[in-house]
Amino acid sequence: MQERIGCEVAIENISSYLTFADSTIPEWEFIATLVRRTGCKLLLDVNNVYVNATNHGFDADRFIAAMPAEAVAEIHLAGFEQSDGCLIDTHGAPVAPDVWELYARTIARMGPRPTLIEWDTDIPSFAVLQREAATAQRILEASASARDAPTRIAT
Repeated sequence: MQERIGCEVAIENISSYLTFADSTIPEWEFIATLVRRTGCKLLLDVNNVYVNATNHGFDADRFIAAMPAEAVAEIHLAGFEQSDGCLIDTHGAPVAPDVWELYARTIARMGPRPTLIEWDTDIPSFAVLQREAATAQRILEASASARDAPTRIAT
């Protein structure tokens, strides 16, 4: 398809609220295989990883580790809400502390990536949006600084 339309395509991992009894591979394996076989890019939604991991009981870091880092073109972050014991990706709340931590681990593993904070409903003041963006920027800069720091070798 990418050859036919003449540009790269990026797929996004979605938030899900049910699992299929007949699934034979975990979500992260399916997405990683799809990316490798098609050569498409990945728009990695870290909030969706966290929501799905919580809702379906898997390790979010295992999902991130399975993603081919070279294919990740962009990262998305968002807020969620809890309803009846389930996390719902609403794009209407601040990024949760646990999602920020997962994002920091993702950036540490893959390196800095363009990052978008999605906020589509219950839009707050501009100052709140600036704080969210500043948090992402600090994490990106901390990762870049850590990568540029000289390695010390003990003698």
